Amino acid sequence: MQGRKLELYTRRRQLIEIISNFHVFISKMNNNGHENEVNIISVLNRKTINELPKHFNVWLIKLFKEHDKPMFVYKLNNHQKADIGIKVNRTTKYISIKSGANNSFHSEPIEYFIPFLRSIGVREHTLKTIVFFHYGDNTLDGTGQTRFTSREMRRTMNKFFKLASKELSETKIIKEVIMRTIIKGRFAENVEIDGIYHGTAEAGFFLPKNLIYKILLREKYVRYNGTINIKFLSYQPGCRNLYSTPGAEEKRGNSVIKWRSFIKDATNELKFQ
Repeated sequence: MQGRKLELYTRRRQLIEIISNFHVFISKMNNNGHENEVNIISVLNRKTINELPKHFNVWLIKLFKEHDKPMFVYKLNNHQKADIGIKVNRTTKYISIKSGANNSFHSEPIEYFIPFLRSIGVREHTLKTIVFFHYGDNTLDGTGQTRFTSREMRRTMNKFFKLASKELSETKIIKEVIMRTIIKGRFAENVEIDGIYHGTAEAGFFLPKNLIYKILLREKYVRYNGTINIKFLSYQPGCRNLYSTPGAEEKRGNSVIKWRSFIKDATNELKFQ
């Protein structure tokens, strides 16, 4: 028993050290996602878990039982929420990779996202509120002549945004939203991620799937910042394109989900594991 307590204490100290190093490193981090994934794959591929530095070893030993067998690491297609697959013997785990201060977790055309919300039971009044906020031009189809900022909309629509946020933060709704926007994505054939690695080949931390749910499903984790919130997740259009710039109009049609406090929430949770 004493040995087990010492082991847990040692691992917790290692994790705190990793997180501390990460916070120092993040200010220097470049956010080139593809290049970052390639670098991570090159560091992990054909290595054993026992060979790896602490910021990889400390979480990979929990995902795999065999620590002395080589890993085979490969890139997945862009439709997946997972960026890489890691295979050790017959076991494969799927990892989402984030880096830098990027807090965007999901983007898809609004014409797909609204029917998804309807299919999981979100009421029509809430759906109309989301669309009205999304386009920000006093219409439900984006054809209005005058486009408003989210700050301008909050002045007159704050009550409706809060009501929408309250419904979207119901447990049965947010579980489905988490699955679509963070864990699996919108395609039925996608694999579920086993967790999120935030960092680079040199430093980072790992948040497993169970802790993603634990953080986002906490009852006290409800944020109302005047726009559309799904507990600690927030909804926004890909671009408001206030001046109708042609090249930005396509982004305006995308529904985007952000987890703005991801780094803070994740590192705080990991300190107590």
